Amino acid sequence: MKKSPEAEDLQLPRLQQKLGIPAHKLDLALVRQALTHKSVQADRGSEDQGHNERLEYLGDALIKASISEWLFRYFPEASEGQMSQVRSYVVSDTALSKTAVSLALQEHIVVGSTEKASGNGIRESILANVFEALCGAVFLSLGFRLTADMILQVLRPELELAVLGEAEEVINYKALLQEYAQGEFKTLPEYTVLAEVGPDHDRVFQIQVALNGEILGTGQGRSKKKAEQESARQALQKHAFLEQQNTRIPGLSPTAAAFFKQEVKPVGVSHLIQIPSSERRGLLAPSILSANFSNLALALEQIEKGGADWVHLDIMDGHFVPNLTLGPPVIQSLRSLTQMPFDAHLMISEPEKYIEDFAKAGCERITVHAEACIHLDRVISQIEEAGAFPGVALNPATPVSVLEDILHRLKLVLIMSVNPGFGGQHFIPRALNKIKQLRQMAKERHMRDLFIQVDGGINQNTLPQVLDAGANVVVIGSAIYNQPDIPAATQTYLDLLRIPAEKK
Repeated sequence: MKKSPEAEDLQLPRLQQKLGIPAHKLDLALVRQALTHKSVQADRGSEDQGHNERLEYLGDALIKASISEWLFRYFPEASEGQMSQVRSYVVSDTALSKTAVSLALQEHIVVGSTEKASGNGIRESILANVFEALCGAVFLSLGFRLTADMILQVLRPELELAVLGEAEEVINYKALLQEYAQGEFKTLPEYTVLAEVGPDHDRVFQIQVALNGEILGTGQGRSKKKAEQESARQALQKHAFLEQQNTRIPGLSPTAAAFFKQEVKPVGVSHLIQIPSSERRGLLAPSILSANFSNLALALEQIEKGGADWVHLDIMDGHFVPNLTLGPPVIQSLRSLTQMPFDAHLMISEPEKYIEDFAKAGCERITVHAEACIHLDRVISQIEEAGAFPGVALNPATPVSVLEDILHRLKLVLIMSVNPGFGGQHFIPRALNKIKQLRQMAKERHMRDLFIQVDGGINQNTLPQVLDAGANVVVIGSAIYNQPDIPAATQTYLDLLRIPAEKK
């Protein structure tokens, strides 16, 4: 006889893979509790707290905080009301239950016999509540930042619908009717419950709305909130008020537009992280170390025109490597010139002293050298706390085994295929084996979204080799900036990153 998820140890590799979370990092007792509905209390004959209501409360707050911060940062033109309107849809039962189904949570939910006897399957509200509870469990296992990463990643489809005004549910009809009533009649609409039909676990509500004594709509739904929304929608339709409304957020910023247009997904809430599209094998990050330093504004404009994904910033201090380059003030002055993400590679001693400065200057990604950090785990935490995307770089002589205990915390690993310090060096072939080893380590940990970046000696001959080995981000300097037509050179490498038609 097959055991229930409640009785057996939870083994959820598919779910963990979809969430992008290594299995050993989750507290399975909390996951089990998140998947357990309160209706099991009746079967157990007790009032114990081994169900998901408390985790649901926690997860609800986390989802709202993650969505709110993302909207605040990327929609400076939006009013508080407009941001609330978008968030109200993304955190609704409709959106959260759709997300729960996309994660196949219904396969793991534990409900009581009464709920099972209804014969209606898992209700939308239960699916939504379980997703909220799961977010609470992830937070207690991993902390806020990684939980926010996960929330924004899995809610992306609903967030996109809401921001682009393509989800009907994003419209708060009740709020619009109140605004209309106060503006036109100096009064508030009145809602009356006409009927409540069905058992507690499957109740349907019928509610009518009136304005100045005139009944304008009658709505029905599985919650009072939904019934009120439907009645308000009918009332607004009757007064032709909806035709005057624009539900989109005005002034969609270039960064937010790229979020949806270029297959970008949020990782963290303070920055946007791109992933290669289904047509590309990797991302292109030109290094401005090889650019003309007398006109860095033009250098950025040229690679952006060519379609580059990231801007790679090689930061050197004259100690860790024998060269001096950019500092936070220069980077801050460049930040306003482009929407491309800044990918900072700190080739400096004691990087922990400067993490916050580079993050404040506008670096969305900060990569430090394992060789330069005495307390690497602490430095990774420092990067996360600064709101940036953490990465670790390895010199040619450093084995990938040094990452064994910290790989699960990283979003990016940079394999140096030349000795750091100067541009224009020749590719070191043994880097290919390190890339293969790292890709295998990531596969074993179900880290499908790990960026494996390669820097040094990348050209049209070495690019296919690093891609075949498992890299998915390439840093190219001289091979782009030493060309007479820099935008065209950028486009050439983007074309080389495309998947050949015969391999699609």
